[in-house]
Amino acid sequence: MDLNDEGQLRNVFWIDARSRAAYAYFVDVIYIDNSYLSNKYEIPLVAFVGTNHHGQSMLLGCGLLAGQTKASYVWVFKAWLTCSLGRFPQTIITERCKVLETAINEVFPRSLHRFALSHIMRKVPEKLGGLHNYDVIRKALFKTIYEGLKPFDFEAAWRVMIQRFGVGDHEWLCSLYNDRAKWAPVYLKDTFFAGMATARSNETLTAFFDKYVHKQTPLKEFLDKYELALQKKFKEEALADMESRSSNPELKTRCSFELQLSKVYTREIFKRFQLEVEEMYSCFSTTQLHVDGQVVIFLVKERVLEEGNRREIRDYEVLYNRTAAEVRCICSCFNFYGYLCRHALCVLNFNGVEEIPSKYILSRWKKDYKRLCAPDVESNSTESTEQVQWYSQLYRSALQVVEEGVISLDHYKVALNAFEESLSRVHHIEEKPNKNLL
Repeated sequence: MDLNDEGQLRNVFWIDARSRAAYAYFVDVIYIDNSYLSNKYEIPLVAFVGTNHHGQSMLLGCGLLAGQTKASYVWVFKAWLTCSLGRFPQTIITERCKVLETAINEVFPRSLHRFALSHIMRKVPEKLGGLHNYDVIRKALFKTIYEGLKPFDFEAAWRVMIQRFGVGDHEWLCSLYNDRAKWAPVYLKDTFFAGMATARSNETLTAFFDKYVHKQTPLKEFLDKYELALQKKFKEEALADMESRSSNPELKTRCSFELQLSKVYTREIFKRFQLEVEEMYSCFSTTQLHVDGQVVIFLVKERVLEEGNRREIRDYEVLYNRTAAEVRCICSCFNFYGYLCRHALCVLNFNGVEEIPSKYILSRWKKDYKRLCAPDVESNSTESTEQVQWYSQLYRSALQVVEEGVISLDHYKVALNAFEESLSRVHHIEEKPNKNLL
């Protein structure tokens, strides 16, 4: 809790044990949702949201702030960082907000800060709706943002749009252009998003408390719904874990890549990857363009479905290094979503590769990830107390036993017996000092 000089409550942050444990596994990308503050909800809520091995959103902490000030944001970010044992996210996603941006740069200097594209596109009707030919301008803006593959494509299309519609002096568009390196997909190809990029026009970042909180929700009601929301999310994750472990997904092709990852990925992530395998058949040509040392550049042609079921042919450049077992497509699907795209798969297939290299099979998507991965619990924060570190280590160790314990009835019995025996031994330690006093 953060108190002012008069001892009055100013800012509050809390994170439960389950969220702290989840952060140890999914530290790479977080979304800081301050929409409740910026949209003036009754509760001044800031939510820290990540994505688990099923691609489900998960809560990593909450704050209630006195207002949208740099001081409040800095305080809640430092509180979260302390509870997370000082582990910096690789990527932080937020809405466009200068105050938020300044606070993030101060507290998370080692993290990449990016703006949520879906938030920007949601503001288009509000910011551009009054312009003449709004529908045409909106369509041109969407085409500029989502269809370009290289910065040159984006810059050229943006210039044409500005000149054609005479909106070069539009304040919002000018500020948007100045920030383009933080939100335009063509500039974010080296940023890892773990599926939270919203780099496609039909994607959006959904608020964690969506359907639980509305503008007039009072604090007392929110606290009741908070636990309901968490319970629902944890049940969804537990169900997804069971489904991923107990059943084999249906294969839709004879491609070796599909068979390989059907045994590894969680059910939901495999379905997403499976679509890329299926869409390899829309890529009708793979040709070698030129060689640059160890790197061979290929051109993959794909028939892409456009509006009105119209197919358009697009070219995708793919870099391939057989010696280093590296493949990289201009669409950057791997960094945006965490698995290889249809174009990269076509190049691997063209070169006779039958298994996807291990570096492109991320552990965070594996069905046994939390069961087999021992998270790094070393603290980078000088503010973390020994008790906080002990608590986090114990909870994570217990969680691994739980993950193993649900595999079968025998596993469950052994795990439960181990917990009961451990608790008895801990209680025994507590009783010893009392006996010594007698």
